[in-house]
Amino acid sequence: MLPPQYLLDIVEDMVGKKSTRWTVPDCGLSAALRYSVQFEDNSRVFVKAATDDDTEEWLRTEHFVLSSLRESFIPHVIGWVDTPPVLISQDLSHAYWPASHGGTTWRAGDMELLLDGLKVLSSVPAPPGLQELQNRKTSIWSRIAGDPEALLRLKICPESWLEQSIDALIKAEVSLDVTGEQLVHGDVRSDNICFLDGQIVFVDWSHASRGYGRHDLATLLPTLHLEGGPAPYLVMPDGGGEAAMGCAGHIYRLSADRQMPDWLKNVFKRLIAIELQWAAQCLELDAPF
Repeated sequence: MLPPQYLLDIVEDMVGKKSTRWTVPDCGLSAALRYSVQFEDNSRVFVKAATDDDTEEWLRTEHFVLSSLRESFIPHVIGWVDTPPVLISQDLSHAYWPASHGGTTWRAGDMELLLDGLKVLSSVPAPPGLQELQNRKTSIWSRIAGDPEALLRLKICPESWLEQSIDALIKAEVSLDVTGEQLVHGDVRSDNICFLDGQIVFVDWSHASRGYGRHDLATLLPTLHLEGGPAPYLVMPDGGGEAAMGCAGHIYRLSADRQMPDWLKNVFKRLIAIELQWAAQCLELDAPF
């Protein structure tokens, strides 16, 4: 697949070689242009180019992180053009990617490498200047308490359980402090990681920020459980605040996004059920279902 001519010219000029093949990766949901580019000498680079104002901002964030840190779990930068934003980085098409458009396949030991990699990532101080995670100013669970239909129509929990549990869910949500000085990827999921030479590499740092060290693990665990990983409570038994906040956020998005496709609605419903169960276990509430 040929790229826009401007992008072909930028990449060939910066790398100093003629390209022979441009391939769109078989995973990822980014709105940016993305290509694995092969050159005449069979070397490769990965190219990402902005397509609108949002992807411009995200790409600048990603370049800032990749160019500021030298960690084994981060792809290295080969080139950068600021206007229009184009990021050229290490090509990882030869790595093992658990996710593709055909589904997600975890090999034996992959999840353990992922969880170990997150421990390392969360121990790295964020580079100065990275945007800080902000605590939630208002409680979404309080809004749900006032109008619980968005949750109740999912048939995940009865109204009586919600009435008994709502105060604990609100308290857990508003008590969670997400601020901090640690590096936060912000979008860890199976299509944003790969494995190369026995090590994990995290890609797509568009939503990176500075915050508390457990953020990436907490947001990953429900999705990982959907893909065959451990129940979140087994990994983070003190994650009541994270579970309550994540669950409320998914309920709100599910009710607010009228354009959400049915397949994603089903994913959100399953995530809400996992997070509600996790919150109940951590907060010592009755099981919701």
